[in-house]
Amino acid sequence: MVILNLLFPMVYPFILIHWFQNKKSPNDMVRISVKEALILATISTIVFVAIVISVLFYFGFNSTFTLIAGEIYYMVLVPLFFVPAILGITKTNSDQVYRYPVIGKFCK
Repeated sequence: MVILNLLFPMVYPFILIHWFQNKKSPNDMVRISVKEALILATISTIVFVAIVISVLFYFGFNSTFTLIAGEIYYMVLVPLFFVPAILGITKTNSDQVYRYPVIGKFCK
C-alpha cells in the first residue's frame, strides 16, 4: 500500500486504517512494519498535498510551477521512497524486521 500511496495519495486512509488495526499487535514485525509504512506514507502524502494546495491557490494549473513540481515529485521523491518500500516488502516477506533508514530510528 505504501507504493500505491506514492503514486495515488488517496490510498492513505487505507494505510491509516491498517495501522489502527495493528498498532497493538503482539508480533513485533507487524507492528514495526505498519508503523514505519504509515510514517513513510504520511511524509509523501503531506508533500503531495502541499504541492497540490500551492498549485491551486498560488500558481494555477497552467503555470510552469505545476509542471516542475509534478516532475520533482514523481522523478525525485517517488524513487527516493520507492527503494526503501521495496526493501521493506522483501524483508517482511522473508519474515525479517526491516527498519527504514531514517524513519526506523524513531520507531520502537
